[in-house]
Amino acid sequence: MKKILIINAHSSKNKGDAAIIISMIQSIQKFIPNSQIIVSSRYPEDDDLYREYGSEVVEQLTRFPNKNHSFLKRLTFLLKELREVNKFVKKGIIPSTRSSDIFNYYKEADIVVSCGGGFLYSHPKYHIEASLIMHLAQIYFATKLDKEVITYSQSIGPFRSSLSKKIANFVLKKVKNITIREDLSRTFLNDIGISNPVIVGDSAFSMIADDIETKELIDLDQQKFNVGVTVRQWRFPGHENVDQLYSNYIEAVAKSIEHLVNNYNANVYLVPQVTGPTPIEDDRISNSNVWEKLSDGVKGSVIMLDNDFTPQELKAIYSKFNIFIGTRMHSNIFSLSSHVPTVAIAYEPKTTGIMKMLSLSDYVLDINEITTQDMLNTIDKCIAEKENYRIDLTNKIPVIKNEAEKPARMIKSLIS
Repeated sequence: MKKILIINAHSSKNKGDAAIIISMIQSIQKFIPNSQIIVSSRYPEDDDLYREYGSEVVEQLTRFPNKNHSFLKRLTFLLKELREVNKFVKKGIIPSTRSSDIFNYYKEADIVVSCGGGFLYSHPKYHIEASLIMHLAQIYFATKLDKEVITYSQSIGPFRSSLSKKIANFVLKKVKNITIREDLSRTFLNDIGISNPVIVGDSAFSMIADDIETKELIDLDQQKFNVGVTVRQWRFPGHENVDQLYSNYIEAVAKSIEHLVNNYNANVYLVPQVTGPTPIEDDRISNSNVWEKLSDGVKGSVIMLDNDFTPQELKAIYSKFNIFIGTRMHSNIFSLSSHVPTVAIAYEPKTTGIMKMLSLSDYVLDINEITTQDMLNTIDKCIAEKENYRIDLTNKIPVIKNEAEKPARMIKSLIS
């Protein structure tokens, strides 16, 4: 039985991240049915969900320092983690304070798979984030153990500081098989001297959710024009006036909802795509921020969902909407893969890149520059073109799903 270790996982409370892992497991099991899959997670206590798909769940090799601790305490923790893991790689010594599971799986794995997502990047101009170091370290130590390593449909970059570029180049040049989600990642990789990545799209496009009964999840009035919306607490990294930018964004979403209710007689559903693991990542808070901006006459047509849905449940729910407006990128992927016309609000290049890949750049709004009028115009265009939009998706998505499974086929080839 082949052992496949998936590393760099975040938390299944982020349903986009969960969909990535679930779709990876489904695709790997499809092409390598007798494999043992192990998921190494930053929050293993959150991720029993993956056990339902036959996977083991363990902690990460290099753990992340607590964000609430002082800089010195976080730095001390980071250096201690790297030092202890390096001792394990060189001498096989497992730290006495750690579970042996993750260390043994690193030794036994037939291949190490850096999971899909968008976590290999660095925004600061003059330094590098601890999170990037710890993510890259998990990949680096796998290469030091002479393991076959593959990145599974990732968004990689940008790297803004010279230090982050050097460290990313040092690690990623040791990875022979790099698959990415969109063309922008190729540009960022070329910028740090990494060439020939394979573009495969996002793995979540291939997630199977066909057996979910939506009537038990959401009560839709089929006589109404139903619109789904996802909102997030974005903090606009690299900008100084973050409170004003966030207020502009929330205001544009609220005004768009008012427009949909007043002009299209719509029912609008505010859906929590992500519910943790920390409060800043909980979409129910940002949904409340939008709700507070709505007029009393509109609120009767706006439904705030607060359930902690699974990724498959969310995809099934989104498939029932007439159109979708999403800030969370994977909420857009769930709706697009269900052939639902979608307006995307891009907070990072990965959203812009994936919409461009689908020739849908006309339906993308930059969260940093968003205005109410631009958003209304884009929504009106989406509604006017919704039938052609849906037909276009019906033709494109099967091809995209096939491409999304390509890394799993590559894994089969690499370990066979």
